[in-house]
Amino acid sequence: MTFVKNIPTQDEVLIWLNNVKMFDGLTTDALIPILENASYMEFSSGELISYEGMPFSGCSLVLAGKVEVFRNTYLGEEKVFGIFSPYELVAIAAVFMPHNRFPMTIRAKTNCSLLLLEKNSVLQVCMNNPIVMQRLLVQFSSKLYEQINNIDWLTSSSAEQRLAAYILSLSSKQDISFVLPISRSQLATKLGIRYETLSRLISSWRKQKIIEIKLNQVTILKTTYLHQLTLPSQRSF
Repeated sequence: MTFVKNIPTQDEVLIWLNNVKMFDGLTTDALIPILENASYMEFSSGELISYEGMPFSGCSLVLAGKVEVFRNTYLGEEKVFGIFSPYELVAIAAVFMPHNRFPMTIRAKTNCSLLLLEKNSVLQVCMNNPIVMQRLLVQFSSKLYEQINNIDWLTSSSAEQRLAAYILSLSSKQDISFVLPISRSQLATKLGIRYETLSRLISSWRKQKIIEIKLNQVTILKTTYLHQLTLPSQRSF
């Protein structure tokens, strides 16, 4: 890791912050607490940025590359909870957690650069600017609702339905052809199924020409079939 303090300039940091929806429209004066205490860092692919249980210092703004957050299960499997891209904030919710520790492990998925936003600075900007708190409440409420729906789906769906929903969620963000962002073992853990079950499903779908997969490159051949599997998960709001 390369850790650089007070580099780059505050003007450059301000430009980065202006690209974040949470800080949109805030003046330079409103962002001074963050500007004065932000730290620039660079990490190599696979390098740990912070680990679960570590004292919480602040949230990170991804500037370049990608970052993933995960936990290890009691069996030692990695459960990936999210992958973050440029101008997304990592662990913003942890700023408000009373235990003051990182709730998950954060790792560089690719070579990346980050801006560390010091915890007390973020809190000060929130207290001084109600619009920031309003945006955070909207974000947290949406995330909570999403997780409730995910738990409902996880406990009421089959392994095939869950895999179909995951594949479609990636295609909606990209195209019918895309690269799996996590390994197959991580995917099995994420979907709550055994690795062997996942392998059988993928093999069956390939034989039926529902999908084509080479290494981690997936191409959907029968979108309608996958959509039919996921009909029970669709909600009107």
